[in-house]
Amino acid sequence: MKYTATLSPVQVGQAVKALVLLGEKKITIEETEKDRFVVTTTTETAHSKKVK
Repeated sequence: MKYTATLSPVQVGQAVKALVLLGEKKITIEETEKDRFVVTTTTETAHSKKVK
């Protein structure tokens, strides 16, 4: 899953908290302009092994 949005500082905190609760392992926050940020996360899913 990949999620990207431009957010205010308050929204960044809310988004990061929610993403951590969802189990995201890698969250990137970049400042695009004054008081505007981009939050990007990528979830790497493990390949499940089928039991025979």
